[in-house]
Amino acid sequence: MHITRRSALGSAAFAAFAAGGPIETGSNRQLFIDHRFIAESRGIQLTVNPPLRRVPVMTPEKPWEAAHVGSYFSVVEHEGVLKMWYQSYSGKGDPRFCLATSSDGIRWERPELGRVEFEGSKRNNIVLPRFREGAVFLDPVAEPARRFKTLAAFGGTRPSALGTNSKGILMLLASPDGIDWREEVEVLPFFPDSQNNLFWDARTGKYAAYLRGWNPLRVVVRAEIEREGIMKPWPYRKSATPRYLWRVFPWGGDWPPTPSTELPTVLACDERDPEGSDIYTPNVQPYPWAADAYFAFPSMFRHTLPKGAEKVPVAGVLEVQFAASRDGIRFERYDRRPWFAGGLPGDPDSHGAYMGLGMVRRGAEVHMFYSGTSKDHGAAGLARNAIFLAAQRLDGFVSADAGLDGGELVTPWMRFAGESLKLNVDTGAMGTASVKLESEDGRSIESERIIANEVDHAVRWRTGSPGEFRGKPARLRFSMRRARLFAFQFA
Repeated sequence: MHITRRSALGSAAFAAFAAGGPIETGSNRQLFIDHRFIAESRGIQLTVNPPLRRVPVMTPEKPWEAAHVGSYFSVVEHEGVLKMWYQSYSGKGDPRFCLATSSDGIRWERPELGRVEFEGSKRNNIVLPRFREGAVFLDPVAEPARRFKTLAAFGGTRPSALGTNSKGILMLLASPDGIDWREEVEVLPFFPDSQNNLFWDARTGKYAAYLRGWNPLRVVVRAEIEREGIMKPWPYRKSATPRYLWRVFPWGGDWPPTPSTELPTVLACDERDPEGSDIYTPNVQPYPWAADAYFAFPSMFRHTLPKGAEKVPVAGVLEVQFAASRDGIRFERYDRRPWFAGGLPGDPDSHGAYMGLGMVRRGAEVHMFYSGTSKDHGAAGLARNAIFLAAQRLDGFVSADAGLDGGELVTPWMRFAGESLKLNVDTGAMGTASVKLESEDGRSIESERIIANEVDHAVRWRTGSPGEFRGKPARLRFSMRRARLFAFQFA
């Protein structure tokens, strides 16, 4: 997958660029997810890379999940244990949220929690029976009683097994352990169904929420919340005209309003997408192992019925794409190919996919999870269904690539901290790379030849050391042939 357009610079880089000064990189890991670190290049392409492998790890096994596991779920690593909160359908009413645990992300256990009764027994792993959709995250700045939080749409006007016909609201729940959800608050008077998500953004010192909006079709809208206001009603533009879907589509029923222009849109389909397509789920999360990197894995939804003929549930097919941002606001969707190819007919991910939230590092890999289905969205009858593990190289989502004819990449002027340079680089056996560190006054040091496939390759220098350039404007000049460069870090 090749990036054909330049992304916007991140806020810090743009300020440095506008002022004509060097970019402050410190000792942080820096990714090639856009052109921030490419001032000049020849024979270089930015390429989006699919996962290294996909492994099915969970299928419907219990009576309360007989019809479906997924499509919405979250994975958190807590005290050495992987915890997955996942949506399940029994086929006999509304879905519910369950908790599974794992030590390796492949073998998952369903602990008997004894919290919620299902068909006369509490011997199950159900934790949230009242909510159809949600996203759990571990809040790093919360007090212990609120360390787990989940954002969930509740209510709506369609009759359900819960017997609710409420107006439809967005709620935030808090828990000390992810099992006992003791506190809940209405944060927005809208019904943004699907998996909305929330996280603490250390870069801004605020919470960021990404919700389904409609403007005019499905888009992703963003809310920013102060730390002290997270468990209170959230701010939004109250002067906006409420959007009621039943006025636009012949779906029937008095649907509650959905978010639209009350919050700013950050992801939407455009003229490069097929007509009649929109964004089904946001799935935005900060990348924990590098500076200024936010990734999104939206499920892109293509409607298969003509406009005006749609009804609930809407018919269509879905695929997951990859997008990246420096600030969580301006996203680049690159060339719009699926991040991973769907399965063939009959496979449990042949007709739709939804990314789960959460990234887990295992050595040189990042493990993520997604759910797939063998039927179109809205199709009648049971579908084959599974939750998959997707393994990606650390930092490997986007790379700066040189082909057989070779290429060169020059960074902007930077100011770094550290004594050594590490690269996430892949030359294979038949490629090669080298790097030169240059100062503004014309001094330079050059590396030895690099033949490596490593996520933390320590560069060896012919003479000198990066420490000589520390704290002063300097730049890197990479020369590569049949090689991929993912990240660099002054350590």
